[in-house]
Amino acid sequence: HIQCCTTTPCMVNGAYDIWDHLKQTLGVGNDQTTDDGMFTLLEVECLGACSNAPMIQINDEYYEDLTVKDVDEIIAALKRGDTPVPGPYNGRKAAEPVGGPTTLLSDPPGPGKLLRTD
Repeated sequence: HIQCCTTTPCMVNGAYDIWDHLKQTLGVGNDQTTDDGMFTLLEVECLGACSNAPMIQINDEYYEDLTVKDVDEIIAALKRGDTPVPGPYNGRKAAEPVGGPTTLLSDPPGPGKLLRTD
């Protein structure tokens, strides 16, 4: 079951490119199942991964920060019977900024320095 989010954050980051590509690649429309019964495609509203847009959910797994090429690789893996690695596909970890953390880069000061001791 492939759910493609097209809510605003995903939309402005290319969700409709992914949505249109999925429809063409699978040969189905919204809420339709492929002839082999392997994929059902559904356009959905917010799946809650807005900072990692665009994204799709397949069964219980989230695939985020996607390009059309990433989607092709995911679909190919599923057709082979493999389980694609879920999560961001642009190299970042979880929802951290692309390129790594940008704040809280040093240890916080201990008691007595900028903090009350009582």
